Amino acid sequence: MPHFDTYPTLYWFPVYALCWVLIWVATRHQINQRLFVALALLMLFLLRLPSIVFDYEINPDESQMITQALTLRHDPVYFRSVDGTTGGPLDSYFLILPSFLGLPFDYITAHLTAYALIAVCLWLLFKTAKLWFSEKAARLALLPFVFMLGLTQNGDFLHYNSELIALLLLSWSYYLYATQLTQRVPSLFRISLIGLLLGMVPFGKLQAVPLAAVVGLFVGIDVLIRRSLSIPAKIGRLAVLGAAGVAFPVLVIILTRLNGVYDDFITFYIVGNFRYAGNTNQWQSLMRLPDFFQKGSEFDWLVKFVALIGIGGLVMAFRRKVQLSINSIQIGGFVGLLLLATLFAITRTGSEYVHYLYFLTGPLLFILAFGWQQLPVVERTGLWVAMISTGVFLLLFGVQTGQRFLQKVPVNPYSSENQAGWAVQQSPVAKEVLKYARPGEKLAVWGWRCDYYIQTQMPQGVAENHTIRSAFNHPMLADYQKRYVSDFKRSVPPVFVDAVGSQNLWMNDRKTQGHELIKPLGQFVNAHYKYVGLVNDTRIYIRNDRIKGLSSDSQPESH
Repeated sequence: MPHFDTYPTLYWFPVYALCWVLIWVATRHQINQRLFVALALLMLFLLRLPSIVFDYEINPDESQMITQALTLRHDPVYFRSVDGTTGGPLDSYFLILPSFLGLPFDYITAHLTAYALIAVCLWLLFKTAKLWFSEKAARLALLPFVFMLGLTQNGDFLHYNSELIALLLLSWSYYLYATQLTQRVPSLFRISLIGLLLGMVPFGKLQAVPLAAVVGLFVGIDVLIRRSLSIPAKIGRLAVLGAAGVAFPVLVIILTRLNGVYDDFITFYIVGNFRYAGNTNQWQSLMRLPDFFQKGSEFDWLVKFVALIGIGGLVMAFRRKVQLSINSIQIGGFVGLLLLATLFAITRTGSEYVHYLYFLTGPLLFILAFGWQQLPVVERTGLWVAMISTGVFLLLFGVQTGQRFLQKVPVNPYSSENQAGWAVQQSPVAKEVLKYARPGEKLAVWGWRCDYYIQTQMPQGVAENHTIRSAFNHPMLADYQKRYVSDFKRSVPPVFVDAVGSQNLWMNDRKTQGHELIKPLGQFVNAHYKYVGLVNDTRIYIRNDRIKGLSSDSQPESH
């Protein structure tokens, strides 16, 4: 397995040089579409490789989802064994798939999976842009996204996050809608597939529902305005779209009822997520968009680049008095409304988590392709403008990296040179836990240190593997605390870890945020567990029957 230090100079320079070659390749019509896309996605892989082989969490969210996948492999009933809070069930279930290929539940697997999902999304978006704005425009539009998602060091774009499954489903639906517009008679199969994908989106990320609604709306509008369809044919296709759209949600409802977790599904996924940041001022959040984009580091460059080219293309379209067809009006309306829906979705909670910006990938790529189409890139002058502009965008990354070299700032913050192959590094806490328990047995961690589950390869003994919703004040605090205690008493894990302290994310005050704040939990732990010591500012508790017979020299030292 390759390793990368903080200054992978011999790797970075040739790969960066290949990015410039890719710009030239994009303009060569002799190189067919499949080869170009394959080269672009290979470039994305090479650019992300240092972060892919980094076997530690880039963002705490991916530890949460890897842990959930590990747990579901042992107990596949979601909402009983796992609650992904704002992330949907499909995010965790998808991470189980690599394990069937023999890959472990670790960060390298998650990073590889994230790359694969992003690659497929970009491929689908490219195919959609090609149908709408020409292949050459689509090629040039794809490049900045490959460069940004490959060269950025912002962890929110590099880790496995809860936006990716929803983004894949949406990207696929965009492409299917684009192909529907090319059909003289929209096929029932295509419409039913679109409906099925849109119905799955809420179970990837509820936040993406407005984007799915836009796709469903325009698919329906396209059916209604088709002169080639009779009224019964239109009604039939709309019925198929609606039936397919509710098929997956109905399946989820049936499965949750059969497994006795329907109430948890409604309470913790539907109600809980709608109450999440429910007091957000939407207008203020929208006004903060420039600051939000800047949090995305190089994503801010991408937004400005797309805005510049998109506005330039719009001006050229008005100057040339482009004749609008029904299809072009539909496409323009779709992209415009999709952009507005995305901006609403990513600002709705007011949280400004950078990985929300992934949802803008589709509308931004379409706007950029439109801009290149209108400039136009099929002419020699327009092609040179596109190449030079894209080159300037790529040059920004080179300048930024050069400054890091000169200032002796790590070029690669995800150094893997000290990793022991594919094995996840075990912390002192994980090593201590494994003295008393075995991989595959359940573990409960109070606080937010989901990486302990991965380091020990122990599934979670409670549905909520991070406990901020059971510790911080909010309208549903009592519901979360009640469920935590119920889950804990049901599983009675051999080891309980209270990670509140200096090594914990957001939960640092042991006096006010320790597990004792839930009295029934504190009483149960006190009655059935023995406190064996403090490890790395983390309290370790062992179930009474498990600790019996252990020698005194196995007791941990406080450090």
